[in-house]
Amino acid sequence: MTEPYDCVVVGAGLTGLRAALAAQRAAPTSPLLVVEAAPQPGGGVATQRSNGFVCELGPFAFARDELAPWLELLAVPPALVPARPEAAFGAVFRAGALERVPVDPAPVACRTGNEELVQACRRQLGAGLRLGRAVTAVAPRPAGWALELGGEVAATVHAVQLLLAVPVAVAARLLAGLDPALASAADGLQVEPAAFVFLGGLAAEHPEVRGYGVLPAEGEQGAVAEAIFCTEAFQQRALPGRCLVRCELTGRAATDDDRALVATATAELVRWTGGAGPWPFTKVHRFTRPVVDAAHAECRARLQGLAARAPGLVLAGR
Repeated sequence: MTEPYDCVVVGAGLTGLRAALAAQRAAPTSPLLVVEAAPQPGGGVATQRSNGFVCELGPFAFARDELAPWLELLAVPPALVPARPEAAFGAVFRAGALERVPVDPAPVACRTGNEELVQACRRQLGAGLRLGRAVTAVAPRPAGWALELGGEVAATVHAVQLLLAVPVAVAARLLAGLDPALASAADGLQVEPAAFVFLGGLAAEHPEVRGYGVLPAEGEQGAVAEAIFCTEAFQQRALPGRCLVRCELTGRAATDDDRALVATATAELVRWTGGAGPWPFTKVHRFTRPVVDAAHAECRARLQGLAARAPGLVLAGR
């Protein structure tokens, strides 16, 4: 049996959730479906709690204007908290010293973790959000698009409008049958490894953890791309009296084992701030990012060309 929908959104990351909410508002009585291959929505937005620490596994904070589209579309938006006054400034590490720099625009976050935004979208979409169902194939039809869904019970859905809110590599795989050169270009797509290393300890033992965080200056040699002082920015990220730091490592540095990643992050913090207190809590979260190169640009251009020629196809992915 084929299920008919006016609009099907593929991908329930922030982009897909926003597109789905906009479609829901524009046509509240029209059949809408959001399909996500992962067992949970949100894409990279996830909040994990461990040992009294609140670890953001995706975006750490947002600009208030950046969140405005979601807040306007949600009937019950999440409560936001502004960054603490202490986080109005961060630092750039240059030639062995820290230079104070303002944080602009001022960041905000959801009160108990940024996953609140995703869960608010999930509640509003309700049964229109289908998780753990990968789209295995799409094909144009005279009155729209047919999508094959994998899973324990395979299904076919029909969409008048198909909105792809997925990474370029996923969109290229799904639409390769419509452009023979797209599959070849997609073979050249690459991803690079990255990791967040969370370090938690007692605030009294880390007086150096002040301000929003530290960035290395351009050209500064080192394995850590940035360090965010989570509890200096938002007190709710740990129990009282504790502090939490999130360090981001990319490229070759992110491929080491967890013990080595923690050692690298700790050593870089010592080099940047001079602090040498213990970090009894450690956590490593690994992920990948697409490499934005010539192959990526070619795939995007070909996908945009397809969207311009194919009625009912909209691209909103990365």
